[in-house]
Amino acid sequence: MPVIAPADLALRLAASFAAGAGVVALVTGLADYFGEGPAGFIGGLPTMGAVNLFSIGLTQSTSAAVQATTLFPLGFGSTYAFLLFYAAPKALRFRNRMLLALGLWLPMSTAVALLAPEDFVVSVVASFALASAVLLIRARVSTANVAFVPTIPSARLTVFRGILGGLVVTAVAVLSVLSGPLVGGAFAPAPAIWASSLYITSRTKGVEFSRSLTWTFMRVGILTVIPYGVAARFLFPTAGIGLGTLFSYIAIAPLAFLAWRLTDPRRTIVP
Repeated sequence: MPVIAPADLALRLAASFAAGAGVVALVTGLADYFGEGPAGFIGGLPTMGAVNLFSIGLTQSTSAAVQATTLFPLGFGSTYAFLLFYAAPKALRFRNRMLLALGLWLPMSTAVALLAPEDFVVSVVASFALASAVLLIRARVSTANVAFVPTIPSARLTVFRGILGGLVVTAVAVLSVLSGPLVGGAFAPAPAIWASSLYITSRTKGVEFSRSLTWTFMRVGILTVIPYGVAARFLFPTAGIGLGTLFSYIAIAPLAFLAWRLTDPRRTIVP
């Protein structure tokens, strides 16, 4: 793997922060504005994972980004469980349920990074198995169907979300540099967009609405995030990280369309 000069690495990390900040602020802002179906659809797409894999390639190399895809699917499995940990408790306030979800997600992702076999096929199969089990459990969690009111985020909230997204992307890139792309890939699907959206919706529409939104995130995520990781695995080596990211999104377009149909705003978002 090529050695990158510290000054060059700093510039690449700054570019990664800017990319993460811009994408997260835009995606979460659009999700807030367009309503419950689009909110779940936009938030459930593999945005965070895509930006983090791109950042790993930007700060290290294309081969590092490809290596990071090895544990990316299984890392998503633990991130997927984050939504269940958040939604399952019925009587907790937002802060306590978010601390619980993050407190369980972090050791799960750490275990994936340190203990999971370095086998892409095993990672994909295990991820689908884990995500399917989590989805079935979540389907048994009842939440109220709360009416959606579109929200236009303030400049302060937009900046907050952008900074959060930029910091997460930069942290994953640094982790990949220090600990290797496998570890970075395990943390690439970090729930920054989900956590941000749940925080804002809990404040503007209540905790119950934020709980119900996890169901939509889950339906979209299981259809698009793991397939994105598979597409990136095979497209990055030939197309590079830039075009590879674009082509990976194109590759999952049929599944994204199916996910959109499942998040039709005329349908209920609760199980």
